[in-house]
Amino acid sequence: MTTMDDLDHAEFGRLIGRGLPASTALRVLNGERNEDFEVEHVETTARAREWCAGLTALPQGLEPRWDFAPEHFYLALDGEHPGLARARAWVLILADAGEVLGALTYASTRDKDPWDEDHRQKSCGTAYRWTVGLAVTPPLLAIYRTRIHIAGGMHRFHLAVACGAREMPFLVESAALAAIVALLPSARVI
Repeated sequence: MTTMDDLDHAEFGRLIGRGLPASTALRVLNGERNEDFEVEHVETTARAREWCAGLTALPQGLEPRWDFAPEHFYLALDGEHPGLARARAWVLILADAGEVLGALTYASTRDKDPWDEDHRQKSCGTAYRWTVGLAVTPPLLAIYRTRIHIAGGMHRFHLAVACGAREMPFLVESAALAAIVALLPSARVI
């Protein structure tokens, strides 16, 4: 990890100038993240905010698109942990969305539409990406007691369900795979 003593301040400043958050700029300097991908991600997020500003209803005809690149799996946690090494080891499964809905913890369920004011900002970012043909990382499932918890990607999941997704991909930590598959008979590793 780069320390303040050995930080290339000029390069760090250049990365910040390209719009990267400081934590992501440090990961780029350490070779842990791809600069072009991270800059595009920041720019896409800004374009999504502009696109969303005038929308009052969920756009019709959205088709979920999923990013299966292991180097992007850290985004399942909203990109908050760009150095999360274990994310690349997560397992991809495909499961029936209705079955997942029925197995969720209360905290992972929704009683409001994805376009409700409480959820619109994140739902809109995902809707923008799908509208322009970009993929997003599948939701990350975890076990909490005897139920399934959405550890990352709750807005993505509920938006995909609202768009009519019947079968969806999910990320799962290897240690939780057997318990999740036991709760989801339709689940299969992909």
